[in-house]
Amino acid sequence: MEIGKGNIVLDRKIGKENTQALYEGDIIVPDIKPDIAVILSTDSNVIIDRVDVGTDRINYTGKLAVNILYLARGAQKLVHSMHVSHAIDDFINMDGVTKDAWAEVVPAIENIDFKIINDRKIGYRAVVNFDVGASITCSHEVVTTIGGINENQLLKTPLKLNRSVVTKTDTFTVKDEISIPAGKPNIRELLQYNVSVGNKDVRVGNGKININGELAVTCLYKGDEDESLIEFVETDIPFNGQIDAPESREDMFADVKTTIMDPYIQIRPDADGEDRMLDLEITIQAVLKISVSENIEILEDAYCINQNIDIKREPVKYSKPVCRNRNQSPIKEVIQLDSTCPDILQIFRVKGKAGIDEVKIVDDKVIAEGVINCDVLYIAGSDETPLYSYKYAVPFRQVIETKGARPGCEVHVEASVEHAGFNMLSDREVELRFLLCFNTSVSEELECSMITDIEFTEMDKEQLDKMPSMIIYVVQQGDTLWKIAKKYNTTIDELSSINEIDSPSKIYAGQKFLVLKRCEM
Repeated sequence: MEIGKGNIVLDRKIGKENTQALYEGDIIVPDIKPDIAVILSTDSNVIIDRVDVGTDRINYTGKLAVNILYLARGAQKLVHSMHVSHAIDDFINMDGVTKDAWAEVVPAIENIDFKIINDRKIGYRAVVNFDVGASITCSHEVVTTIGGINENQLLKTPLKLNRSVVTKTDTFTVKDEISIPAGKPNIRELLQYNVSVGNKDVRVGNGKININGELAVTCLYKGDEDESLIEFVETDIPFNGQIDAPESREDMFADVKTTIMDPYIQIRPDADGEDRMLDLEITIQAVLKISVSENIEILEDAYCINQNIDIKREPVKYSKPVCRNRNQSPIKEVIQLDSTCPDILQIFRVKGKAGIDEVKIVDDKVIAEGVINCDVLYIAGSDETPLYSYKYAVPFRQVIETKGARPGCEVHVEASVEHAGFNMLSDREVELRFLLCFNTSVSEELECSMITDIEFTEMDKEQLDKMPSMIIYVVQQGDTLWKIAKKYNTTIDELSSINEIDSPSKIYAGQKFLVLKRCEM
């Protein structure tokens, strides 16, 4: 007998860990800026720019970036800004990780506090969570067929699985410009800017990954006519990024996480020599995992007439795709300012970041619950704090249709704010509007036993002779015609012919079969 072998490539999850880190330090006011009176607004973000995998260890580096708006001491009460970054260089131990594994690190700021230490120094203390996951693509050599044996004596099982084709981290750059609208003053100084990705659309092509979307850009600046007045500009810039992925094809699907790495915005004179232009150079990091869904057939079992077969097996875990879904949901919330907050004169911008606290599966549905952490930046009706940042958490609960999902499946839900808007109802009441986007994937971790080798030995003739020449067999629960044929050293065709069975798949418990001994030696 000739044994045919082939390779089956599967993704295997190594592990998933969560770790927490504390980062603290001081922010020193530069010599060219005045003393601090009041902290008006803070904006913090964690960026991971590099992940390295070694033996049982995952290293990651990046930074905690912080922007602070503060009110300066003095009669004019001018607004100033400071930027600082805290380097992150850390690791996590994970058994089973090798240099060939793919690892992903997802950071989230749990809490960050700021405290004025003196007129020239601010202390910060940040608690950051890191979700770290690792997987590896494995090749298994298995028996696929046996030459010289009737196909009916080979039991094959179909498998549906996902296999990673491309796992990589890459970047692309978007360059553009913003013109200050007519009616607004020229730019004296940029105070704060924020860039986020919205309306993201990913298309897998042959050898290329196309990432389209919009960059939502907001800029806070001082006008040149009156340094005490703060101006605000916002715009959406469409972009089209392309990343090389030679192994990708149009029939594959992509999981892509994008991060704004190093937004660079610089003031530039317009054609008339006035400072009314902003040059943008935005680096976007894309963490890619391109996969293909495959239906394969594996050899589960086999038997040979009048021969013993010794089958060697290997247990293999694999991921079976269940469902993928992308949907959007509008969220509205009317908020009332706390009694300690000054009245609103004009809202500059509303910013929101979605975080998921709990995910559960109920009746072919995934329920995701969490909050949108909002930041409302506005001009205040107060001489003490002319600019104010009000933070508020808007809860959400989203029911996502995921056919086939059941308890025990692995669920991944990514929630992002695609758009943020507002409607000022009064000087103390605001309606917040968000468009949430949910990317959901459900998979099931299964295990199967794959045949790695087979050895044949001749069946003992005395053992065959002792077998009865005719048997009346009563079908048991869970029996198949294939199992019965294997047990009694015969074939499915022969059993079907003798017992006049039209459909071998429709036998039932309690049914009686006539089984005749075969004696081919």
